[in-house]
Amino acid sequence: MTRVLVAVLLSSFSFGFAQTGPPDIAGVYQVIPGGATLAGGLRNEGSPANVPLLPAAVQQIKTADLKRDPAKMCQPVGPFRMMAREDTKIEVAPALAHGMVVVLFEDASRGLIRTIFLNRGHSGKTTPTWMGDSIGRWEGNTLVVDTTGFNDETWLNDAGARHSEALHLVEKIRPILGGKYLEYKMTAEDPKALAKPYTYTRYYEKLKAEIQEDVCEDEQ
Repeated sequence: MTRVLVAVLLSSFSFGFAQTGPPDIAGVYQVIPGGATLAGGLRNEGSPANVPLLPAAVQQIKTADLKRDPAKMCQPVGPFRMMAREDTKIEVAPALAHGMVVVLFEDASRGLIRTIFLNRGHSGKTTPTWMGDSIGRWEGNTLVVDTTGFNDETWLNDAGARHSEALHLVEKIRPILGGKYLEYKMTAEDPKALAKPYTYTRYYEKLKAEIQEDVCEDEQ
């Protein structure tokens, strides 16, 4: 499985990271192993493999060609799937772009770059994309990211579950345990593919590391 690294560039100038403002979550983080438990019983929960599909989506899986998995073809795998992977790392860096959060991945050859806008709403009718249109806002110490505008090219999991262009994601990210960890909650809803909204949780541990380059290789 290709190792994924994310670089998040926060606009601290525009939002004035003071004591009363958003928390300083700068640093490098890696998702904790499955089965690990943090203080207070916190642990990773849920998996894209367990998404509740509508009957038509279940039937679609039966004919899925797993060789066409975007992850095997050096194509973006989409936020819902990528953030659940146990090899995912996140780097939160100082401000480089005002009013947005820029998310960069090691294997950028697959186009794994996200821009989360903090100073506007959804831009209305836009051309659907692999990563969607992401809008972020701070609610106390939690960064809430609302994403719509997806194309239907990414998969929800390794089994070939597909979503529609109606996919809607909400991510909630906050520092916990004195800033040593990030709590990450991802919720997906899609009235054309999912029987009901589905949420998984991941915890990321703060590390001493740097972003690395990982060149994607087509597995076909």
